[in-house]
Amino acid sequence: MKLFICLPVFVTLFIKHVTSKDCYWNMECKYNYFSSKTPYENIRGDIRDSIVKTEGCEPISVWTIMRHGKKNPGTKFLQDIKGVLNFKDHIVSSYDNGNSSLCAQDVDNLREWEIATSFIDEPNEITNEGYQEMFRIGSRLKEALPEIFNGLKDEEYSFRPTFGPRGEVSAQAFIEGLGYKDLFIEQAETNASIGNPYGACKAYLNKVHSNPDTYNMSLQYMDNPEYVNMKEKIEERLGLSFPLTNKNLIAIYDLCRYTSDGITKQFSPWCAVFTEEDLKIIEYVGDLEHYYRSGYGTSQFSSIFGQIALADLYNNIEQSKKKQGKKTIIYITHSTMMDMVLVALNVFKDANPLTATHRDLSRKWRSSFLTTFGVNLIAVLNRCGQSDEKLDEYKVSFYWNERPFLDICNKGVCSWEEFEEIFKPFLNATTTDICEIDQYY
Repeated sequence: MKLFICLPVFVTLFIKHVTSKDCYWNMECKYNYFSSKTPYENIRGDIRDSIVKTEGCEPISVWTIMRHGKKNPGTKFLQDIKGVLNFKDHIVSSYDNGNSSLCAQDVDNLREWEIATSFIDEPNEITNEGYQEMFRIGSRLKEALPEIFNGLKDEEYSFRPTFGPRGEVSAQAFIEGLGYKDLFIEQAETNASIGNPYGACKAYLNKVHSNPDTYNMSLQYMDNPEYVNMKEKIEERLGLSFPLTNKNLIAIYDLCRYTSDGITKQFSPWCAVFTEEDLKIIEYVGDLEHYYRSGYGTSQFSSIFGQIALADLYNNIEQSKKKQGKKTIIYITHSTMMDMVLVALNVFKDANPLTATHRDLSRKWRSSFLTTFGVNLIAVLNRCGQSDEKLDEYKVSFYWNERPFLDICNKGVCSWEEFEEIFKPFLNATTTDICEIDQYY
């Protein structure tokens, strides 16, 4: 996983100002990793630069699963966000009265900030940024793989979003990025689809997904001295006349991350409430939530559901090898499913489980890189021709967020034998046993 780090440049002329407080508005390198609400632009590679091209080989099929583009928060989270919108006036007033240590320009930016009507009125809908995320992924893929995406015929493709309008809108944006406007989008399946196999599993939905106990570890972390100390410092920084609840703090964090834009590089003035270290601490709350809802913390479910999708990958790639498959199959799903695919592949797995008592700074499970908006897994089948067609060799190259997926095979490139060894066993995956609800009650 490659992280881009900005290093401050110090000029001798300004040494006398080193005691000045840091201001968010003019910070050269703002922290832009917001757990699963991270804009895709902040973490992506570029498939045009990453695509593996081997002499004598040609791409013949692409299988992709990806999360939808950036959306507005859902109704539940909007309720908490609405509850803190008037904090803007309290923060500004506190500064005007000399009680806040925020910078003047940061307060002015917040003073002038207004919430978009669509943010409140259109819960869960794809934003303009989210539309562009998906459009641009499609555009880059077509440029990288014109052999696949030029002149697609009806029988050569399949676009399959899961439930919710954000899936269908994301699919349409992706198709437009490919340079088409009228390709057929299959009707979204609510339950038991390849992109949402957990949706029909009552045992998982009841015991994990909708069970408040699933989030105990993230709630316990909010009682960790590290988190409590952070919250107290924020309260002191803002100089408010009332304490912030944990819900208040997360809602302000949501305003920061939802109203920032990765494509235009515009950061929300609400982010000025937090230091970089604050954002890293709150980010860990999201890591814990994903880890125990759809990651390794519930692997008895997540591994099987991830295998269902990867079995489909194997089937379709194998059919293409036999010249019977489609040129491209695209699934558009949710963050939960993307977590599960990674668990099935046994990647980004830490030696020890994530806990509320210790935030491992070098942990592999980072939701800011694993389940962002637009996050994607791309598999490309390549045929390497011989003089005798029966002797053709096949290789499968894998990409994670448009970078070579280094955790698979040889820097993301599998021989056919390696591909079969890893993915063929997934054909045995079944949800029959784990979804028998009586087992868990």
